[in-house]
Amino acid sequence: MTTNFPLRAGLLEQEMKSLIAPKANYSNVPVGFIGIGFELHFDWAKAKQSYKQAVSDVTGVFSQYNSMLAEEEPIQTKEEMLALLESYYAQGMKALIIYQASYIQGDLALALALWLADHNVPILSWSHTETTGGSLTANRLCGQNFLLNNLSSMEVQYSWIFEEPGADSLNESLGRFIRTTSAKARLKHAKLLMVGGMRVPGFYDCELNEMSIAKHFGLAVERIDMHTIWLHGEAKYNDDILNPLVDKLVNSPKVYKCDVKHGELKKSVRLALAIADYANKEGYIGVALKNWPELFDNYGISGDGAGSLVQDLGLPVADESDMGALLTMTILNEITVGEGLPTLMDFSFVNHSENKIGMWHCGGTSTKLMRSGCQLEIRNHSILDNYDPETSYGMLFEFLQETGPVTIAKYQYPHASTVFSFEGNLVESPMRYRGCYGEVVPTELNSKSVASSIMNHGMDHHWVVARGHLLEDLREFNYWAGINELPATAAQTTGRGLPKKLDF
Repeated sequence: MTTNFPLRAGLLEQEMKSLIAPKANYSNVPVGFIGIGFELHFDWAKAKQSYKQAVSDVTGVFSQYNSMLAEEEPIQTKEEMLALLESYYAQGMKALIIYQASYIQGDLALALALWLADHNVPILSWSHTETTGGSLTANRLCGQNFLLNNLSSMEVQYSWIFEEPGADSLNESLGRFIRTTSAKARLKHAKLLMVGGMRVPGFYDCELNEMSIAKHFGLAVERIDMHTIWLHGEAKYNDDILNPLVDKLVNSPKVYKCDVKHGELKKSVRLALAIADYANKEGYIGVALKNWPELFDNYGISGDGAGSLVQDLGLPVADESDMGALLTMTILNEITVGEGLPTLMDFSFVNHSENKIGMWHCGGTSTKLMRSGCQLEIRNHSILDNYDPETSYGMLFEFLQETGPVTIAKYQYPHASTVFSFEGNLVESPMRYRGCYGEVVPTELNSKSVASSIMNHGMDHHWVVARGHLLEDLREFNYWAGINELPATAAQTTGRGLPKKLDF
């Protein structure tokens, strides 16, 4: 990533942090590491030496939220394998790396396969080249081939790499496996919150099958009505707290102008505090906010800006209570350990001659994503303004998004067992529409192929833009979650609908 967005300061980030329950730290994810070989027929001294180097390589790509379960040297028998697997599993092992120190005995490979068939633990097999000339001293490549045949025959899922110790490509591959399986482990039994209880009216693609979400991601979805969160804010945050925050907000050097009434600003800031405090206190890792029509009709505000302030704190918030968007945001947030800063957008503009896609939404994006050298405007809702500026509400933050590498993805209605995703670079552009806006040049695909794929598959109308080129990480995660990737279609400006996968 070219910019470390979490290190940027959100508009009221520090002030809000002092007023809300602390966010829980990322939990530790233990990773098992087992070297395997066969001393009788291969150079055991070299096997032990390469194993020690392998341990160092793996720990070098761990995050601060990982720990290693490993022995001093490789193992050789199925009895040792089963004993270690049971021991590591009892210690909370959530992923397993098998290092091919040399060729192995067949019963060891089969024992591993049988154990994995009964335990939901992602496995990565790692092997690499060896010294040539004379007798084979390790026969690692053939050993890896032999091991994976056993896993495949027992219908065990696996990832594999054949990369040299110390190579950048090795670090990338190891890191990807650890990041994605750690994210998968942290999501198990985690909770998402829907504030407002359900999707907004008529947005049918914003609600997902919760049993499918539990099956693939291990996540639970809980719901509260809007009044519960509103009363939480009223009970905890009075005018003595809110007025200084509003003053700091409107007088920030990041703000070019503010057209929103003071009362609406105050209620919006209070809503942001209430959501963040409630979510952190109850342990939610993401929030879907039903920001209309109740907030318009019953409370006299537009909730987008409140969601923006909460996202500045590192908690994903999906506008319009889009469960699929929240799911996508949460997964990308977990894979990147908060560095991806995902945000919800619409697919609103294309310029095929320049290979550009315009991503827009009303104004609920984290202020940390504002383009360097720019200021933001605090405005009423632009779509409400289209109808009648006199009856419109705020607050929303309108700005151009920062340039740089991005990944765009969405787990699809009705059950999130399919996904479409692509990478690109957010580039310099004018502000084509009021709201939050940025233009993306796709890399692996082009704008016409992206557009035709969305139309041919009849995909969801919201998309999540995350910072960094994360496509390979996302694909690794989806492999372990049992998610099917929707294929891109031909780059055309006309087409026909494809059947939607309706089972999960």
